[in-house]
Amino acid sequence: MSVTEELKWISDAYAAGTISRRTLVKRAAALGLSAPWIAALANGALAAPAPVWGARGARAQADKATTFIIAVEGDVDTFDPAFTVNSKTAQTVIQNTFDQLTQYQVVTRQTPAGTTYQTVDTEQIIPMLAQTWKAQDADLVFTLRDGLTFANGDPIDSATLLTGYQRIFETKGISSSLLSMGGGVTGTSAFSAPDAKTFVIKMSKPNTLIPKNNVMHNTSALDPKEIAAHKTAADLWATEYFRTHLGVGNGPYQLASYKPADELTLVANPRYYGDKPKFSTVILKIVPDPTQRVELLKKGDVDFATLIPIKDLPDLKKEANLSVLSIPSRLLTMLEMNGKIPPFDKKEVRQAVAYATPYQAIIQQVYKGEAQVAKSIIPAGMPTSDFSTNTYDTNPEKAKQLLAAAGYPNGKGLPPIKLTIRIGDEQWEQIAILEQDALRKIGVNVTIEKLAYAAYNEAEQGKKLQFWVDEFLSWVNDPFYQLSWMVVSTSPVNFPSLTTPRLDQLVAQYTLAQPSAARDAASKEAQAIVIDESNYVFLCQPNWTVYTGKDIAGYVYYNDELPRYALFSRR
Repeated sequence: MSVTEELKWISDAYAAGTISRRTLVKRAAALGLSAPWIAALANGALAAPAPVWGARGARAQADKATTFIIAVEGDVDTFDPAFTVNSKTAQTVIQNTFDQLTQYQVVTRQTPAGTTYQTVDTEQIIPMLAQTWKAQDADLVFTLRDGLTFANGDPIDSATLLTGYQRIFETKGISSSLLSMGGGVTGTSAFSAPDAKTFVIKMSKPNTLIPKNNVMHNTSALDPKEIAAHKTAADLWATEYFRTHLGVGNGPYQLASYKPADELTLVANPRYYGDKPKFSTVILKIVPDPTQRVELLKKGDVDFATLIPIKDLPDLKKEANLSVLSIPSRLLTMLEMNGKIPPFDKKEVRQAVAYATPYQAIIQQVYKGEAQVAKSIIPAGMPTSDFSTNTYDTNPEKAKQLLAAAGYPNGKGLPPIKLTIRIGDEQWEQIAILEQDALRKIGVNVTIEKLAYAAYNEAEQGKKLQFWVDEFLSWVNDPFYQLSWMVVSTSPVNFPSLTTPRLDQLVAQYTLAQPSAARDAASKEAQAIVIDESNYVFLCQPNWTVYTGKDIAGYVYYNDELPRYALFSRR
């Protein structure tokens, strides 16, 4: 059973008198719970009372030493690692409660301003659950560590991994797309467990991309016993169960409690094979209002907070009790135009928008200068990024010429145009206002449409949007990973309906190719095509900004931007 179910069973059994207090204490301690938690269980609660958020200073020093508190922006969408794709809260919880076969090496880097920080080198893949791994021709061979178990004590061997990877493919989880990218892994027959400690992934041919795609929380293997306990005749892999229940993990933490729309609490996994986390308890407080997250940070009521608006950056830098780290990111913020919906079915109109866009105003006014210039589908910081063919500087006269060439002189004859953004994203709203004003100056009248998160996602994924603000972050630092998602005509996230046979040909030919001059040249050719087609208008690459208490150390910037709580400590 999951940790949450175990806690509920213990509490209910004690309340019913079917187990003694001694048994309650023993089983709760095995889950890594502290004395206050055990007392709360005895009183019928599934979690110890949360601290008073407005009075952090009144907490005992012992609690402060062992407890790490985060204000997060959103709730969980699914607990199933094979399917989580939208909620950062869900992804982070899974990443901290499950380990994968491999991980990236932590290294030290410097920001352009000279600030030293910790990040990862995505070219150095090191063991995690695996003791060792190697690429042997087209096979990835993993030798597991001795004595691995889930948090409930169930053993982990190669058969466990085999079941986990079969589940990913048979349920069509997100990792099936990642592992089969470019035809790398063709199906469940590619996985094998020759003996209890050896797990093998057979690729279609040797390549360097699939090993990187395998370093993600989406490849986390669930406990086969737990799958068997919750499957049904219609749902052999228990997808409905794991959508709302976090599986028993094998990572440094385990889920102790979850109160939807309120908070999640993680506790250290006493059976974890790796280093013991400095914080035995991690509380994720769900705080959708960014203003409240800012206030919690200022007051010291939380140690860490996510998605803080850029407008608050200057003031928060002045707070004596806070540390602020602004790191260059490969995140692309873009305007997108659907090439299947008029007037954006005409390339000249899309190019006119690109020339009208106020790039510097967006970087300076919206992002307060905390962003890099972006001029390609392959962002700065990714190998082969090439801005050389992008001539789209802000040029209203050139934009007017292109509108006229498209048959819309001074905007006359244009159909209604809606620029869609998500409700609640302050940066996107400011971008939309600046873009609306810039387009009005060339004769293009635009209405700004604001959609709720779910409605926006539904419309975008259905390719129903006409003109909108969006962003994309590759978790794998490879140009053909980026191209596979964003420009292949059949990709589910090619939302602007960019359809160019040459792009499809290049991606098919070079995605799994070994590093070479020819692969680099193909990437640059693809970038030039995307720039010319202009379904994407690249606005900037906003920095990743991290806000923690001054007394917090250990933050590491990962390529997926998911914090690893076991690395944090208090100074």
